[in-house]
Amino acid sequence: MGVTGHKRLCLVCGDFASGYHYGVASCEACKAFFKRTIQGNIEYSCPVMNECEITKRRRKACQACRFQKCLQAGMMREGVRMDRVRGGRQKYKRRVEAGLGLYVKTPYTHPVSNRNKVISHLLMTEPAPLAASQDDSTNDSSLRTLLTLCDLLNRELLLLIGWAKHIPGFSALSLVDQMSLLQSGWMEALLVGVAWRSQCAGEELVFAGNLRLDEAQCRAAGLADLYAALRHLTCKYQSMNLSQEEVVTLKAMALANSDADPVDCPDSVQRFQDGLHEALQEYESWQQDARRAGRLLMSLPLLRQTAGRAVQALLRLHRLRRVPLHKLLLEMLDAKA
Repeated sequence: MGVTGHKRLCLVCGDFASGYHYGVASCEACKAFFKRTIQGNIEYSCPVMNECEITKRRRKACQACRFQKCLQAGMMREGVRMDRVRGGRQKYKRRVEAGLGLYVKTPYTHPVSNRNKVISHLLMTEPAPLAASQDDSTNDSSLRTLLTLCDLLNRELLLLIGWAKHIPGFSALSLVDQMSLLQSGWMEALLVGVAWRSQCAGEELVFAGNLRLDEAQCRAAGLADLYAALRHLTCKYQSMNLSQEEVVTLKAMALANSDADPVDCPDSVQRFQDGLHEALQEYESWQQDARRAGRLLMSLPLLRQTAGRAVQALLRLHRLRRVPLHKLLLEMLDAKA
């Protein structure tokens, strides 16, 4: 990615990026253009040879080439919500790709968490779960499992990037620090969800409602080490009897608990981490168990270790079995390796 000092550049036009939009660092103008194009289902045609130069000054000259540049840079169509209306966020139905089903986003409610603005906000913005889209491109069952899992992981990563912007304090960080935290903690945040969903699934790991893998399936797919690590994490969480409030807070803290170095503004990152830590302590004090916050924080090293195994397993399979990975997912795996 282009970097000028502490500024990242838009991968489409070269202007200064305002954030990580639809899978890539991009400016507000290209973000809005891509969103309008997808939501309006607009088709463009280039008046020349489909080779127009797209720069900050010339980005409006050819919409067809600009849109192609967005796709080539890695912007993902599925990252654009098709239901956005003027007036801000509202309760919504999430329209997703064909075959993924329909999910209704409904806020969680809890009489205790409502007293805690941070945790209440995390509950309200927690995304609806995704379903796996079965890959039918091969007759090899283990390879089909891997392809299905990698596609799901890629879409969950995209969803996670959008969700991170709603963690209280995250958007106040510099773009460099936002990217640093995402690259360091994204797998941990995703695995919190997997372990949480797998608590009541016996010996299976629940990657999605329609993608449950047992030990034999994981071993056949080359994920035996990951299965063992995730089962250990799942049993750890199950023994702690986590609440929904604790799960969403752990997920946010996993992203904030970065060991990335260096960061653009350490003080801002520290304030961001402190805000989540204080919210967890406050919640546990209301539950009359002040020591529980410490026990939850002590589970983060195990989560990080599990995430490390997941990253290494996926990269190994990508290289040895030539499992194709989406550009964004591969970039984030490499950044964390």
